Amino acid sequence: LNGKEYKITKIADNAFKGNKSIKKVTIGKNVTSIGKNAFNGDKKLKTITIKSVNLKSIGKGAFKNIAKKGTIYVPKKLTKKQLKKYKKMIKAAGVPKTVKIKKK
Repeated sequence: LNGKEYKITKIADNAFKGNKSIKKVTIGKNVTSIGKNAFNGDKKLKTITIKSVNLKSIGKGAFKNIAKKGTIYVPKKLTKKQLKKYKKMIKAAGVPKTVKIKKK
């Protein structure tokens, strides 16, 4: 922004809620938290790539009502314990059961 670079560390509550045009999102490596309902109702959102290995929380409903045939990619370098934690957070965020979670 105006020649300055900022590190995004959080996606706010309701940030992209109900967006009708987003089809894919990349969540950067510095993000530690995704707010509640951040992507809720983004029905065309099919691909979410999470690059952060330091994600601490995903708010309730953050991925509720996204595309049913989507994929969420998590970092390849996650340990088994981290992967389990990420999957638990993602599922608790309301992601449709048909969405796949894969390492990338």
